[in-house]
Amino acid sequence: MPATIKLDATRADHLQQAASLLLAGQLVAVPTETVYGLAADASNEQAVRKVFEAKQRPVGHPLIVHVASPDRIRLWVDHLPQTAVQLIKVFWPGPLTLLLPKKSGVSDFITGGNPGVAVRMPAHPATLATMERLGRDLVAPSANPYGRISPTNAEHVLAGLSGKIEAVLDGGNCSVGIESTIIDLTGDTPVIARPGQIAQSDIEACLGITLAPGKAASQAVPGSVKRHYQPVTPTVGVANDRFAALLPEVTPAGEKIGVIWWRSPPGELASESIMLSADSNEYARMLYTAMHSMDEANVDRIVIELPPRENQWLAVHDRLGRACTEQFG
Repeated sequence: MPATIKLDATRADHLQQAASLLLAGQLVAVPTETVYGLAADASNEQAVRKVFEAKQRPVGHPLIVHVASPDRIRLWVDHLPQTAVQLIKVFWPGPLTLLLPKKSGVSDFITGGNPGVAVRMPAHPATLATMERLGRDLVAPSANPYGRISPTNAEHVLAGLSGKIEAVLDGGNCSVGIESTIIDLTGDTPVIARPGQIAQSDIEACLGITLAPGKAASQAVPGSVKRHYQPVTPTVGVANDRFAALLPEVTPAGEKIGVIWWRSPPGELASESIMLSADSNEYARMLYTAMHSMDEANVDRIVIELPPRENQWLAVHDRLGRACTEQFG
């Protein structure tokens, strides 16, 4: 395949080029507010298959359908409950994915053979404009090799998939920085299947109900495998209340250590260090970019100071729990 084309999301002709490539069954990485997605025409099964090939993603892992307007959800779902209508009204476009009973004929390559289909409306104007030009909906899992760190800018996409996809639409840095919240609406009670920026308390306030804690989703959803979002470099997490004490113990002599921290400066133990925010949303926005930087920094090990075990950090802990090979403290 020729070199991957880099398109400018601020140019109307480049948006049209992205739409034309997608209409022709090609793959284009597109920006969203969460992470960059590897987009394909959701109505073209051969194009959807290419997503799995480019990412080396195992077949059977479900994808999220991205729509340009709430009205298009009815093309994919069999029934739209009132809870979905309420959540769409409040949170779309935005980082909330709804898992709903799929309509007959929706490809098993999209749903992983499951009875539900995941749908969301992204908030990035360039991707919405591309879909409007295309006149079709997209599948768009994170635009990175399977299991690796999700991309939050176009350069991250090219580092992982250059030469494997036709184009990347450069829309700048993602404003949220981690994947969407997924809420399962296929059963009697809504269930958070994957945490994200939109928290349980936000959903409860919208619906006027209390969600049952610890209830499992009805089926597998994207990002639910045990090891995911991982740097190539071995990565460990250390609890913030024991970070200073444990850091020397998890840094073998002679190794170059890259440290991602937010409260406890690592000092001379770190060959490279990146400080993140103490605000949970800002930390999330910065996290994958910091992990990509450390993966490129020629260190032997990445050590991450874990945030507090508090509700507002749930989505970040979910990602770090899958990214770290070990956690201490």
